[in-house]
Amino acid sequence: MSTRQRRLRAPEWLQLDNAGKIYPATRSQDWMAIYRLSVTLDEPVDRALLGRALQSTLKRLPTFGYRLRRGLFWFYLEQQSTQPQIQDDAANPCMPLSRGRDGHHMFRVRVHDARIAVEIFHVLADATGTMTFLLTLTAEYLRLRYGPRIPATALVLDLRDKPDPSEWEDSFPKYARQAARPRSEEAAYPLRGTPAERDYLQVVTGMVDTAALAQRARGYGVSVNTYLAAHILQALVDIARQDKSPRRARKPVKLSMPVNLRRYYPSRTLRNFSSYINMPIYQSYGEYTFEDILHQVKHYMGYETGEQLINARFSGNVHAEQSRLLRLAPLFLKSLVLRLMYALTGERYFTSVMSNLGLINLPDGMARRVKRMDFIIGGGRSNPVSIGCVSVNGHTFINFSKTIREATLEQRVFSALVRDGLHVVVESNRRMTG
Repeated sequence: MSTRQRRLRAPEWLQLDNAGKIYPATRSQDWMAIYRLSVTLDEPVDRALLGRALQSTLKRLPTFGYRLRRGLFWFYLEQQSTQPQIQDDAANPCMPLSRGRDGHHMFRVRVHDARIAVEIFHVLADATGTMTFLLTLTAEYLRLRYGPRIPATALVLDLRDKPDPSEWEDSFPKYARQAARPRSEEAAYPLRGTPAERDYLQVVTGMVDTAALAQRARGYGVSVNTYLAAHILQALVDIARQDKSPRRARKPVKLSMPVNLRRYYPSRTLRNFSSYINMPIYQSYGEYTFEDILHQVKHYMGYETGEQLINARFSGNVHAEQSRLLRLAPLFLKSLVLRLMYALTGERYFTSVMSNLGLINLPDGMARRVKRMDFIIGGGRSNPVSIGCVSVNGHTFINFSKTIREATLEQRVFSALVRDGLHVVVESNRRMTG
């Protein structure tokens, strides 16, 4: 019997993974933890073919089609046989899913001209898992459209294979250890501004040549991720110093940066498997040059991303979930506790978030068809600005998504990149109102 034939069918239901448990408890009618990945091709998308490609992709990656259900003690995911309808794209991305428009699905697929976008509730998967889903969907669409099959890679799965149990594993408890770090930390400087139009996420994108960006970072002796983080932190420090509230301005600015745990462990899960580092700069301690901030980011991240410290951080969350008291509490009480914990900690521990997916190497047959990719993080519950980055086919796309009108942060960052010799092309979805 072949390996494909031996593989198991996807289960009828799944427990939420350790990271996913917080998202159903903290969602509301107005807010959900949603993010978006998109790929723009060289020709307009044929929706009928994309619908066929989605059907095949969900058979190979069935957990993306699961629905969220409420149990007595926990929310859980349940298999369903339907698939979402392809939707027209919208100028305001990452709005909450609705039963009327999206059915019971935890993601939507949107199309505009040559762009295919997947917007997904974080309860299902992290950005690495969703990137695999989007690129596998795109590869199948290109096969249906043009004929040749796109070669399989780490991010493009072969649809002739059957689902693999390792792909829906909750890897957190598998790799957690007994020792854990305290989860509490100092509150961060809160970025504030004039609330933007309700239910409209503003997105400002800066496009930079990837080779030039990498060369500039190497000139400082750092990675692209460190280089971009330092520019964002410098901009946040400048904003905090102009804050007229001494109580707020004394708090450190912190940039939260997700860490893909698959870099450390041989996990093949497509669900959530990432942790984070909250990088602080204590602007009240004195003046900082850009080189000072670069130095601190490089060495702080080097220390905090050691496997032992990373493990101790997510192990603390696993131990909290496994506590007997929490496990026996009914769901309504768990949800109250999780909402309270998120309000008291959650986004209070960072000023903004930057998630960089890095360089996406596309397989032959796909690379020449793809013009760009974008990663947009939905609006935070309280923090108003998030940054998603991705590099593909020689260009890096830096997406600022925000729920405030002020453009101070992104203007400072893009201006600093230009002063550093980089050419930045900026575009926005901002809707002008009278």
